[in-house]
Amino acid sequence: MRFIIYSCCLIAFAVVFFKPSSGVNSTGSKDSSAQINKTDASSGYGFDALKNDWPALNNDNALVSDNWLATNYLLIFDGSGSMDNTNCGNGQKKIVAAKQAIQTFINDIPNSANVGLYVFDNKDASLRVPLGNNNRATLKQAIYDVTAGGATPLKSSLDSSYAALERQASKQLGYGEYNVVIVTDGDASQGENPQPAINRIYRDSPVTIHTIGFCIGEQHALNAKGITYYQSANNPEKLLAGLKNVLAESAEFDVASFN
Repeated sequence: MRFIIYSCCLIAFAVVFFKPSSGVNSTGSKDSSAQINKTDASSGYGFDALKNDWPALNNDNALVSDNWLATNYLLIFDGSGSMDNTNCGNGQKKIVAAKQAIQTFINDIPNSANVGLYVFDNKDASLRVPLGNNNRATLKQAIYDVTAGGATPLKSSLDSSYAALERQASKQLGYGEYNVVIVTDGDASQGENPQPAINRIYRDSPVTIHTIGFCIGEQHALNAKGITYYQSANNPEKLLAGLKNVLAESAEFDVASFN
């Protein structure tokens, strides 16, 4: 029913506003010059998702999604060697506590939302599960299979996750909501300072970056005041609470947000 309502709104919206002068090109995608209502960064958690348009999107070879307004969550799971420690895990390894929290978080994400998973661990750093809305069992298995080990490539993880969200944005013609959700317990590896990636994503796209710092306090490169949403968790319960906040405070997308 919700999709039908959204579809009707979109059709009505398209009839009234879709013309080249409104910033929508001949393929139906938005030009980089098209502007979404910009929300002041101080207005609250999650609302930055609506402050920017995407840069020019190339959807010539992309399948068009049947839900342009879908919310997207790209999860970045830190499976580095330090996650094998037992500090902050209430007696269990941090990676075990984090896996449990992520699995619960996946259960709570609405079925209509697209979810993907990027992992860096003992195996490699890669997109393990592409964005999709019929992939919850695959996501849980991929989380279960993470084995602690290796470095913390935060910049590469952000770059790859952003690329995945950009591809999804092409399918949704630039509409919808886009989130990167990072769970990490450590500083970036050498050459992996995430600051340039954070700045570019914030400046050029509507992607919101959420970070749960697991047992690392407030001093972290991903805690960029006014740019990222950072929560510190010093035990498994706060880790789960931080993840739930991502859903509770995420912006309610409204087609009227577009000019």
